[in-house]
Amino acid sequence: MSEYQRYEFMTNDRPLTQAQLEAVNDLSSHIETSSTHALVEYDWGNFKHDPIAVLHEFFDGFLYWANWGAPRLAFRFPHGILPADLLTGYDLDDLVTFTRYTDHDILDIHFAELEAPDEWVDYELGSLIAMRDELMDGDPRALYIVWLAAQRMRKGADEDRDDDEEEYEIDVPRVPPGLGTLTSAQQALADLLQLPRELLIAAAQHSRAPTESPDDDVATWVKMLPLDRSTEYLVRLAHNERGLARRLVTELLDLRKDRSPVTPTGERVTYSFLLAESTAIRDQMEREKREQERLARQRHVQDVHDHQNDYWRQVDAAVARGSGPGYDEAIQILVELRAVADQFNETQAFQERFWAWVEPHLRRPAFVKRLRDRTFPLPDTQQSR
Repeated sequence: MSEYQRYEFMTNDRPLTQAQLEAVNDLSSHIETSSTHALVEYDWGNFKHDPIAVLHEFFDGFLYWANWGAPRLAFRFPHGILPADLLTGYDLDDLVTFTRYTDHDILDIHFAELEAPDEWVDYELGSLIAMRDELMDGDPRALYIVWLAAQRMRKGADEDRDDDEEEYEIDVPRVPPGLGTLTSAQQALADLLQLPRELLIAAAQHSRAPTESPDDDVATWVKMLPLDRSTEYLVRLAHNERGLARRLVTELLDLRKDRSPVTPTGERVTYSFLLAESTAIRDQMEREKREQERLARQRHVQDVHDHQNDYWRQVDAAVARGSGPGYDEAIQILVELRAVADQFNETQAFQERFWAWVEPHLRRPAFVKRLRDRTFPLPDTQQSR
């Protein structure tokens, strides 16, 4: 299989200037650009630049993946809009980094050892970029999804470990609220990191429903700001500073917390416990799937039995085409009619109808051969030839 790599960048806060666009165009002869988007695809070779440096200078989001896997998702944020201890308590090692610069901060999620799924999937940054705003709004669900994926990778890389050995888990984050109702971007993240559905369901069982925030009295909160801070915000607003509204809201929320401390909520559930629950959930899902398939088959069998004339007409039409595919279709329907007859103890009635029906078609050797291959007993006149 030939190799394939895809590098995708997007802006979110504001489009690229003409000078920035020209600089981005010069990054690669393979690049496709617009004022808000850049895409580089390689069937051989590599991107010659550090994609995180490109993200830092020009864009707000970056996504990389290859046909062998190794997904990488990164976001640029206005400096200071996310807390410095964003990743504290998640035990993500080098899989995820949060780097603070003087102008911007970078969240870099890199699962270099994650192999591609068995079936080809086209991942697109457009389905994930909303996660950036969600993180700035204080939604921790994406980070928890990343933690689950990181724990799953560790488990997969340590399959030979004795099950009785003490589990390696340093930090266990609290299960965030609303995990049972992920946003489309959060679900896209789970898909990118190949989190099994049953594992998300297991975690969601320990997640409380999100609570609706009461109408916030922003006007009252603003009065809590010192006069010099209010003036500073007005000056920065006049300079059209990116992310300023979120910075202001964050600072106001911090002021409110100082007056009304918020007690952390949410369970701390170890990955080993979630894994055991997910195994039971998967088994239950498989049983339900088998039962649904059984009921669907039962309904289909009843439909065939109740509408036999319609199916016989389909056999007639298929044979009349006089082609191999037509004969194959006819044989498939006949096999089904025979099986249904056996199930309803109507084998003799089917055989009599089949013999009467097949007589005009015995001069079709290709069709007769197919009948014999599927052990359809033919009239004696044909059997003796």
